[in-house]
Amino acid sequence: MSEPNDMDDTNPEDGRRRVLAYAALAALGGTAAAGTWALSNPDPPSEPVPADAEIVSDTIPEPVARYAPDLYFGALEKWYPTDPRQYAIETVGGSVVDGYTALNEYTAAFGRTGTPPAPTVFYRVVEAADGVDAIQYWCYSVFDQFTVNFHWHDWELLQVFVDRETDTPLLISASAHSRASPNNEFLDPDLSGGRRLAVLSEVGSHSSATEVNSVLPTFERLPTDDTGSDITNDLLDVSQILSTPFAYGLPRDEGARLPFVMPELEGYRLDDHPALAVDREDFIDERVTVDDWRGLPRPPTDLPLREPGLVIAAPDSRTEADLTYRLRSMASVREAVDGFVGPQLSFEFAVPGFAEDLYASHITSVGIPWEQPRYTDPLADVTDPAHRNRIDGNRPPGLSNRVVGRVRLLGSGAAGALDGFSGAAREALEDVVGVSLFRLPVEVAVRLASDPVATVTRDGNFGFLHVDPGEHSLTINGPGVAPLAHQFVHDGGLFRVGADGELTVVAREDAGWIRGDGQSTTGIAHVRIAEDFAGVVYDGRPVEDDRFAVAVHRAGSYTVEVVDHDGRPGAYRVGPNDFDENGETVHEGIETGKQSLINTLADKIGALRDVVRRLAADEDGEVLDRLSRAQEQAAAAAMAAERGDGRLADRQLSTVVSLLDEARNLLVSGEQPYSNAAVAALEPRILAAVDRAEAAVDAELAS
Repeated sequence: MSEPNDMDDTNPEDGRRRVLAYAALAALGGTAAAGTWALSNPDPPSEPVPADAEIVSDTIPEPVARYAPDLYFGALEKWYPTDPRQYAIETVGGSVVDGYTALNEYTAAFGRTGTPPAPTVFYRVVEAADGVDAIQYWCYSVFDQFTVNFHWHDWELLQVFVDRETDTPLLISASAHSRASPNNEFLDPDLSGGRRLAVLSEVGSHSSATEVNSVLPTFERLPTDDTGSDITNDLLDVSQILSTPFAYGLPRDEGARLPFVMPELEGYRLDDHPALAVDREDFIDERVTVDDWRGLPRPPTDLPLREPGLVIAAPDSRTEADLTYRLRSMASVREAVDGFVGPQLSFEFAVPGFAEDLYASHITSVGIPWEQPRYTDPLADVTDPAHRNRIDGNRPPGLSNRVVGRVRLLGSGAAGALDGFSGAAREALEDVVGVSLFRLPVEVAVRLASDPVATVTRDGNFGFLHVDPGEHSLTINGPGVAPLAHQFVHDGGLFRVGADGELTVVAREDAGWIRGDGQSTTGIAHVRIAEDFAGVVYDGRPVEDDRFAVAVHRAGSYTVEVVDHDGRPGAYRVGPNDFDENGETVHEGIETGKQSLINTLADKIGALRDVVRRLAADEDGEVLDRLSRAQEQAAAAAMAAERGDGRLADRQLSTVVSLLDEARNLLVSGEQPYSNAAVAALEPRILAAVDRAEAAVDAELAS
């Protein structure tokens, strides 16, 4: 199913760099000033939190003071934790903090002093389970500017779960980017001897990472020989070849380059909005800001990595710090503020369609702490099943409903990874391979449309939590890359998107679009595209009914495999010469059945023969002879299938299998003019051709 076209990009004036849409605003009512704002939480919680009265106290409980964290920020941070009460305005609807006022006044105060205004952290103590208290530390920032979300009023939460009898910390849970992202958590932290808990804050988004291994101010997802990990989240297999802790982490602290964007509203960049008294330097640095994702031919490679910045310490901390924050009761905010308001902002995602890209938006909402389930149920924000079990003995099934994957870039040349080839085999193929797989030069955005929710990759990896079983659509966008979309059905538990968790994007200037249409034939239920050497680059359901569009690298050679609604397989080949002047190849009326598989087999054997010739020590040889005869027999089998003679086609395919087996035996005998490296590179491809021939034998003739 395609995404709705939420934004009209046909008008050049409106289509420029638009990354924020001005959604319809819900009127707060009353004065003109308040009437233009959206309610901060437009959709009420499914289980409203009781509005019990809270007692404001000037006395800070001793455990609250002891476990209050030191806060470590990046050098490019602009919005530090502050006190929202100073920005509240009185309206008919109550006392509210509006986005424009907060951003304007905070920016002005910061500009006058050069110091973050009124650094403040708010606390709250809640019973989490029998004998276990959760100490909540809430941090408020006036704005959130990130890769996939930006909004007014950013509330972030750190929780320390403490055994009430022993006064021992059991678990630290640092909230991540969103409810759908796994938190950064640590079980049984050692905070003895006066050790102070540290929290790392992500630039712009303020998502938090635990820092417990005393290697400051960095985040270590995995332990090393010298240090422990900063998290104890469970390890899972993102793909067959990669395992990693299921945690959010800090993308900019793990050697990853993360692109920020400059928000726009009502056609204005926020630094040029008539209702705001802010300048460009009041937002995230231009060096890491990429305004026009679709206008870049390639992903940027010069974005700076994370650098440490200000340290804001707890009131009685002995840590050497730039500033000290005030510790105040969260009840004081509820007493003074009735709501947080501001125009709803959204992030634009390009979604590949058969004919052209469509566009959808990921909406980010403000959210008020006391309207969230975790405010009164701290365990609602614990995302690791083993951690949750440690606190109250439960393992909610929703914590296992996960969607994960790894994204890599398909680039030119053989310097990247070649799935299935290693060592000497790779060296033998260097002059033959046109494309290979590379680590992402810049992190990309990933949107799950069903919630909708978005996240960013961490060294190419991503994970979503609380994904309900059912049909889902996932889209990947990034600066300078062609968009990628996947449709899939999640049955619950762990689901790996793409080719068993592997997904591939390509730079826009390298992109060739493979488009297929099966509406006039028997439809398309599944698509799999494999590059001859790089491996599978797409594996999923079509993003439109019976039609697909997948961006690949134009220098590669691909086998496109489809399955129709009757379960019949089909295939065809796409090479560099098949793309037109617009970088597209369109295959309409896609056929399935024996003939399409045999035609593809003949083309694959021909391509294999060309590689064998290039790796041979001479132009002639017995291996080449067997491959040439196998290709001839495959072509004859295709003609027999076209005439409807399936028996003859199968006999000829049996001959193809025999000739391929002979070629393999000759290759590995050591008596042919091929190096050991060439044998290691060629043998798997001959075996793959045998598998294709046998699959063609099993296939039915097209009806």
